[in-house]
Amino acid sequence: MVSWGIRRRPHDDIGFQRDNGLHANFARAFGAGPRPQASAVGGDGDVDVDVDVGGKGAEPLDPSPALDFLSRLGVSRHEAHVRVASALRSAIEDEVQRVPASIGPDGRHGHPALLGLLASSWQFRDVPELRPVLVCVLRRLGERVPAPMLRRLGARRAGSGTELRNGDLVGQLGPHLRRLVWEADWDAIAASGDGGGVEGGGATLGGHAILADLIRPSVRGYATDAALVRRADLAFVGTAAERRLVTRSRRTAGAGEDSSEAPGGSTADARSVMASIRMSKGGAAVAAPTGTGNDGEEKSSSSAVAVASIKEIIGDRPKLLGAVLDMLIADHATKGGRLRDGTATGSIVGGATNLTCSLVADVLLSFGQLPRSYEVLDIMARTLDSSVQSGTISDDAISQVQGCLRAIFRPTPSEQQLDRTEGTKIKLSLKPAKAPTSMFPDMPVDDSEYERKLIQRVVKTALQKMKENDPQGLFLNPVTDAIAPGYYGIIETPMCIRTMEEKMMNSTYKSIDEYKEDTLLIFSNCCKYNVGPAGQWFRTEAERQKKIWKDVILPDAKIKLKAEMLKRRNALKRISRPPPPLAFAPGKVDNAPLAGGRKKEAKEDTAINNLTVQDVKPLPPWKCKRRKIELEIPSMQCLASMLLADPFFMRVLVDKIVKILRADVLKSKTVPSGHPLLPSMFQLLNIARISTELCALNGKQCYVPDAGIRKVLQDGEDFSSSFESTRNRLPLFAKLLLDADLDRRMVAGGDLHDAALQNVLSRPVIQIKEWEGTSSLYDLRAVVECAFVHVIQPGNSHELALRNQFPRFVAALDELSGGDMLNERPFLVSLSHALLRYKSKLPHSTRDLATRCLIRWLKIGGKISPKAAVCSPLHECFIFLLNEWSLFGNLVLSRELLLSLGEEAVAASIGIDIGQKCDDTFAQIWSSDDDGFLAVKEQYTRMLSSTPEARAAKWKQKVGINATLPSSPTEGNPQVGF
Repeated sequence: MVSWGIRRRPHDDIGFQRDNGLHANFARAFGAGPRPQASAVGGDGDVDVDVDVGGKGAEPLDPSPALDFLSRLGVSRHEAHVRVASALRSAIEDEVQRVPASIGPDGRHGHPALLGLLASSWQFRDVPELRPVLVCVLRRLGERVPAPMLRRLGARRAGSGTELRNGDLVGQLGPHLRRLVWEADWDAIAASGDGGGVEGGGATLGGHAILADLIRPSVRGYATDAALVRRADLAFVGTAAERRLVTRSRRTAGAGEDSSEAPGGSTADARSVMASIRMSKGGAAVAAPTGTGNDGEEKSSSSAVAVASIKEIIGDRPKLLGAVLDMLIADHATKGGRLRDGTATGSIVGGATNLTCSLVADVLLSFGQLPRSYEVLDIMARTLDSSVQSGTISDDAISQVQGCLRAIFRPTPSEQQLDRTEGTKIKLSLKPAKAPTSMFPDMPVDDSEYERKLIQRVVKTALQKMKENDPQGLFLNPVTDAIAPGYYGIIETPMCIRTMEEKMMNSTYKSIDEYKEDTLLIFSNCCKYNVGPAGQWFRTEAERQKKIWKDVILPDAKIKLKAEMLKRRNALKRISRPPPPLAFAPGKVDNAPLAGGRKKEAKEDTAINNLTVQDVKPLPPWKCKRRKIELEIPSMQCLASMLLADPFFMRVLVDKIVKILRADVLKSKTVPSGHPLLPSMFQLLNIARISTELCALNGKQCYVPDAGIRKVLQDGEDFSSSFESTRNRLPLFAKLLLDADLDRRMVAGGDLHDAALQNVLSRPVIQIKEWEGTSSLYDLRAVVECAFVHVIQPGNSHELALRNQFPRFVAALDELSGGDMLNERPFLVSLSHALLRYKSKLPHSTRDLATRCLIRWLKIGGKISPKAAVCSPLHECFIFLLNEWSLFGNLVLSRELLLSLGEEAVAASIGIDIGQKCDDTFAQIWSSDDDGFLAVKEQYTRMLSSTPEARAAKWKQKVGINATLPSSPTEGNPQVGF
């Protein structure tokens, strides 16, 4: 009998012996019912029959008679033992399920009994027949399984790496218990001091925690997803439509298509990762393969499957969420902003090197209801995600992001900001924003009434165009029987333009679809009545007018209606708010005394989601060290900076800065630092730039860079990292934009061309000295790169203007980068993308400007470090660009010029002039199979594969490559570009 340690009455023990005795189990095992024994229980629950509780009436435990009897029946002792053991195990499991898992009022009820059975059954964990009892007890305890027991379950086998000592047992537990094991394992590693962020190796993505082993393949699959990498590297594009990246497609496997029912589909692949969770035969914790089918064929984007896999691993456990985020923080600290060979990119945008930041956003947004401690971070993540999906960030969104940062980067009372006049506190509230009132006094607030009047005006315009499209007036007036005999016997619902005008004047049309139905009715009535050869002309004329109406008139009406409604909604958002001043402090309250000595009580709503452009003010700079008890795990400051460093948000932010400078600063002729948004946006850029540094500190130290409005000194330390870019150099960039615009206007076809010919205007001179000393201004470099790519885009400039604009931006970038453009991958990919948009219409002068510039940058890097230049993204992008141009034939780049420029690129990358004899530097790197050179080598292989063998051999001899050309890495697969 199992002793549960539970207080029982006498008849309870007798009943258990009767129901679970040897004979009862024999009978249960062989399907025979035991003879029931009569007993009587009084109304008070006591036993009324005479039973020897001491054991004299208990069933004897001698199994020999029963075994002899079964043997005579042909049942072997082994089979009897197996059946009885199974019956007994089932009885124990049923008894375990009846015992309450929680501790009762007396302190012993249920829980201690299960713990005792757990301790006694642990020794049978390696016995397959008895292991189900242990599993049953563990499942019954659930959350109350002791932490030491969970750590035993997650213990590794000595010298086996990832293999679990009790892997077979853990494999039989449910997902919830397995997550408890991972939590206990993580807590043990963190408590031992082997974690602790970046400096410890245990609790990091590359450490030996079970959770790290599970999510490592998913993180790797996300960061190497080819489509995601290409999009992340394309930092600067021309339109908002190109900037849009629906982040939902990064988080949901099979987004945009119903693949959940397809066998082997992406959703099924993502769900199968629940065995992140599965155990290998050797007991090692492994994650299911993601992103590929049975034949290695990609079923869904690796990023979507990776996010689904991580979500399945985390489940609804906040501690696992924190552990995953903590590992991603440590990973960003060591790899963020770095290429595959560990070289820093130097680009504040980051590109694909910062995809860990994108993964943080996706994990937060796909978790569901986040814990209370993540509330502000959740608001910030969703605000940034909305901006990424729309391809632009609104002024109100900037204010809301800033409000989140104020709450996250909040100093303790002992860590006062440098700016003692810092404004109001931010109330963490998610209540909806206030409903606006109408900005039109003569129109109701109800949008349906406004839309009805707007439809009336739109339909009126459309009907006027229909009249112009019907010169004969065929559909102008109602049809009569005198004109068309028998018309009303054929046509049930007559319609004409006059009738539609009457309906419009009476406001009958409630939607544009009602107008569409009446118009289609006109044309269908005509075709229905005019049948046969006699009505051929009328049917043809009806089809002609219908086509023009469908292609021109109706789309214009819909576009106008949509645009006016959008203006209406935007106007309602701005109602009751004065225009933004140049300088202000949010939260100022007028406390002027009123009559009677009372002060006016201002009740303001400072919920983050109600913040608007009126509340924008940069955060004050500050720096502090935090005590251990103040540390948040994971650090919210690190996560906030990583959300800002997401490459898909960074390109939206940089583009917004350039647009503000063009549309607001230049047109209004104001000082850039006096704009209400620019200082705050540059501060966001710099918080993103220091994200790797903050993650390396892991919350132990925290600081906010200044916005660059004024110089700040603290204890003799210059705290104004952004002062140079925001106050001193940003006007210089505005001048660069103005000069570039003048270049465009002064060429043939520009409005200032005649003035330039008459020497009334002189072309601005390129001032290189003005940009000296700007090599540390990473934020300004990103803005200049973005503007440069916009100028290069087809349609934004002119071939003649580019001859002057190109050198201006190149001169600025030379100083901003110190001449080192080798690793500016996001900019180089974006520049290549912009040049390729010209296709076969690329002017040769623009092509020559680009090739000379890229070769010069390559040569500067080659003189400093030949190996770094040969393996650089600049080298890869240049050869890729040449290969793409060569596809257009002699219209853009002839084969001979292709090979000549390739030879110049090799010479420049090793720091020599064209014509000089190449040393063996390039040949050694070519034959070394260096991982950093593989992408460059692939582009050269592609170039030579389209060249005749004799010419290719001659080219190889010139550059010092005498080995046989290897097969193309992309043979049999379509060429994948940037």
